[in-house]
Amino acid sequence: MDNRKHYLAAISAFVIWGFFSIPLRAVDDYPVGEILFFRIMLSALVLIAIVLVGKKKEFRKNLDFLRTFPLPQRNRVIVLTLSGGVLLIVNWLLFIFVVNSINIKTASFSYMICPVITAVLGFLILQERLSILQWSAVGMCAISCLLIGINSAAELFYSFLTAFVYALYLVSQRKNQGFDRIIILAIQVTFAVFILLFFYSSLISEVPATGKFYGTMFLIATVFTVLPLFLNLYALNRINAATIGILLYLNPIFNFTVALLIFNEVVNLIQIVGYFIIVIALVVFNYPTFRKYQLSIEKRTN
Repeated sequence: MDNRKHYLAAISAFVIWGFFSIPLRAVDDYPVGEILFFRIMLSALVLIAIVLVGKKKEFRKNLDFLRTFPLPQRNRVIVLTLSGGVLLIVNWLLFIFVVNSINIKTASFSYMICPVITAVLGFLILQERLSILQWSAVGMCAISCLLIGINSAAELFYSFLTAFVYALYLVSQRKNQGFDRIIILAIQVTFAVFILLFFYSSLISEVPATGKFYGTMFLIATVFTVLPLFLNLYALNRINAATIGILLYLNPIFNFTVALLIFNEVVNLIQIVGYFIIVIALVVFNYPTFRKYQLSIEKRTN
């Protein structure tokens, strides 16, 4: 079975996200709250339009599926879905703040350690098992974080916090199975808009009046938010989640490259050592997945 289109979709999604810092920096003279509000609002409008145009049947099926649940389980699904919207607000706010107010390499580091933090939270919350090899990779990540922290405690704090919030979102959504992901995301982002409306006066001091701002925000909402999500879902039709998890590392790699080559951010020797350790840790952590994937390829070719 030819899966090249699906691999291309997955790779394209993470490469697109890897360049996300460029349009964010284009509006870095605007407050973080304004960027967050308009990104979420425009993303919600795009997602709602997609659901209304192309997913009406799926929406009704999902609603009927929810009604089959006992009341306690139904309430849990609703809480998980809406809390996901809150976590997305916090994660997107942190990411925008880190990119525009600290530096891009800090944002890239957060998404390098995010999969490992997700695995640890999965172990603590979902009782998912980790091998000794994977625990050793977690230890290597801790050493890497200590090295990054020696250089800048603030950078480490924001990297870890951004990664932790998104990891918590991923783990919480693993419990929310059986529903269309785009519909769930549309509900979460729409709920996020309603939450932000309560803080409108704090987030928006003056409504932006430039075409550049709205054009950039529409680009962020469509090309850097909704499009990669669609590509990911398309890829998951033929590619397993473990492979997608490995390809995810393209995001921070491209993000880090953008930081160095386009925005001329400086990396000192201690940071280089820290990043090198995290790369080794990622290889070690994902070795069982690499091995399974290699065996599956050999099995298909024999």
